[in-house]
Amino acid sequence: MKAKIFEVILHKLPAGKSLATTLEEQLNEFLAQHPDLQLTATHMSTLVAPAEPNAMPRSDAASITIFCTLFYGE
Repeated sequence: MKAKIFEVILHKLPAGKSLATTLEEQLNEFLAQHPDLQLTATHMSTLVAPAEPNAMPRSDAASITIFCTLFYGE
């Protein structure tokens, strides 16, 4: 089994582009390059750095990164 991790840093998204669209483009590009891929599982997680109470950033220094991991076989 192999894993591929995609990440989207929210404050670096181009204006007017959504998180879903950006992640979808990354996933579709990867899947198009690997047409014989057998998807086993997926997992998503969020990282707020630096960590703040209630997981919601309150300062300009905080950033939110979304990770999506595909687990697959070839």
